[in-house]
Amino acid sequence: MALDKLKKLLVFAFVFVQLYCSTVLVFIGTNRSRVSPSWERAEDGSLSVASDQTPEPLVEAEQMRRQVGRDVRYTWQFLKFHLRHLNSSNANLGTDLDELEHYFRSAGFSTGEEEAAALSALVQHRLRVLQNPRDCASAKKIFCDFRVAGRGIGSQLHHLSYCFLASYGTQRTLILDTKNYNGNPEGLETFFLPLSDTCTSYDKSQMVPWPGKKDSLVVRFPSMDRPNPRPNYFPKSIPKDISERLVRLHGDPFAWWMGQFFKYAMRTNKDFQDYIDNQAREMGYESPIVGLQIRRSDKLIHEAVYIDLSVYMEEVEGFYKQLELRQPVAQRRVFLATDDPNVIAEIKQKYPEYKVVYNSASVDSTRLNQRKKSESVRYFFADVYFLSRSDFLVCGMTSNICRLSYELMQSLHADASTRVSSVDRDYYFHYEVGNVVKARFPHKPRRPGELEMQEGDEVNRNDLPTHFRKHPSKDNGFLWGRNTRTKKFVKRISRGVSTIVINSERGRRAVNGPSESFLSLFLAFFYIMFVTP
Repeated sequence: MALDKLKKLLVFAFVFVQLYCSTVLVFIGTNRSRVSPSWERAEDGSLSVASDQTPEPLVEAEQMRRQVGRDVRYTWQFLKFHLRHLNSSNANLGTDLDELEHYFRSAGFSTGEEEAAALSALVQHRLRVLQNPRDCASAKKIFCDFRVAGRGIGSQLHHLSYCFLASYGTQRTLILDTKNYNGNPEGLETFFLPLSDTCTSYDKSQMVPWPGKKDSLVVRFPSMDRPNPRPNYFPKSIPKDISERLVRLHGDPFAWWMGQFFKYAMRTNKDFQDYIDNQAREMGYESPIVGLQIRRSDKLIHEAVYIDLSVYMEEVEGFYKQLELRQPVAQRRVFLATDDPNVIAEIKQKYPEYKVVYNSASVDSTRLNQRKKSESVRYFFADVYFLSRSDFLVCGMTSNICRLSYELMQSLHADASTRVSSVDRDYYFHYEVGNVVKARFPHKPRRPGELEMQEGDEVNRNDLPTHFRKHPSKDNGFLWGRNTRTKKFVKRISRGVSTIVINSERGRRAVNGPSESFLSLFLAFFYIMFVTP
C-alpha cells in the first residue's frame, strides 16, 4: 500500500513541479523588463546608480523568482519528511528520494554581479567617510565596549554589529577599544585593519550614556544589545535609500546589510592574510569545498540540542550531487570547524569518500580552558574566514559562528542567501523585531498544532521559546510563530507565506509571491491522498 502511494506521489510531484515552475517562470520571462540605469555623481566624484530607477515589473519578477525557489524548497522538505514516515519495508525510498531531489532544485537566473558590486561599494564608501572625519576633535562619536564579560567571541562580534548600526544610524564615528583582548596587545588590529585611519581617540570627560543628545560629542553604547530607547534602524531593518535596490538584488536583504559591516570591520591585515594563505596551502583548502561547522560541547548544556552528523552530511551530499550534474568533481571536500574532536574521526570512518580539511590546532583550542588565549582568537577568525569562503555552508544558525560566516558570505557574492543550509533554525538576529511573514493564501488546520490563517494574516516569528533547545524542528516543511490577528501561537504554519521587509525610515512593505498558489492546491491534495487515513 505504501509503495502504491509512493508511486502516485512521485508521478504527481513531477507534474506539480513542471506545472508550477513553468507557469511562474513564463510569467517572469514576460515581465522581466530592464532599463538602462541612470547614474548619480556624488560630491567626491564617484558614480552610483540612482535608487529610484528600478522598474516595478522587474522588482515584482525578482521577488516572484525567489518565491518560486522557496516554494519548491519548502515543498521538498515537506515531501521528504512524510515520505520517510511511510510504513513500508519494501519501498526503496533512498533511490526515489535522490531522483526527486534532483528535480526539485530550483533554476537560477542572472545574479546581478555589477549591481551587487556597485551597491557594496556605495555602503563601504559611506562607512569609510563616517569613520574618517575631517576633524576628529569636533566629530561626534559613539563608544563601543567590545570586551563585554560573559560572552564568546562570536557573541561579541554581533555586539559590535549593534554598535555599527548605532554608529550608522546616528552618523557618529565608531570608537572601539579592543587593546589586550584575550591576550592580544593590539586587540582586533592584530588581525584586521583599524576601523579608522584618522580618528581613534575620544575625551572620556565628554562621554554621556545612550542615547545622549543631538549635540553630545561622545555617546556610550550600552554593553548589552537591548538599549532603551530602541531605534527603528535596529534589526531587522534596512536603510530606505537602498531598500528597493537591495530587495531586488538579494534574497536575504538584512543578512547582506550585516555582511557589509563585517566586510568593513574584518579587512585582514597583511600578517593575518599571510597566515590564512599558509593555512589554506597546508590544509589543502581548495574549491569545491563545503564549510561544515558543528557546535557542541557547552552549547548543548544550555541552548542547543544534539544533532547527529548524518543530518549535516545529508546537506553536504545534496550539494555535491547537484554540483556533479553540472561539472566533474574529482574530490569531495569539507572544511570542518568544530569544538568536538570526535567528529573528525566519525566523518573519516562513515564518509571515507570525503577529504576532511581542518586545522587541528583550532579544534584543540576550543576546549573551555583554552578559548581565552591569544592563539585561540587567531584560529577562530581563520575558521570564520574559511567557512565564509566555502562554496556551500552547512551549520546551525543557533551558533554565532554560523550566522557570522553566513553574513560575511553575503559580502563575497551577489546573492549567497541560498548557499547555506541550517540544521536547526532559519537565519535570525538576536533581539530582532520585524521577523514577520504574511499569508499568501488561507489555510485550515488538518491536524493538531497547525495554525489557521486567512489570506493577508501576519505571523510574528519573534515569539519563540527563550532557549534554542525548545525550538521546534524546521525540516518538516512548516514554520512556527504567532498569528497577530488571532494571537495564537503554534509550531506548525504552512510555508505559503512571504517575507515582510522592515524599512528603517518608511515603515514596512510586503515582498509578495504569486497571487495564485499552486503550492496550496498541492499540499491539500497531498494530505488527502497520502497523509490522512
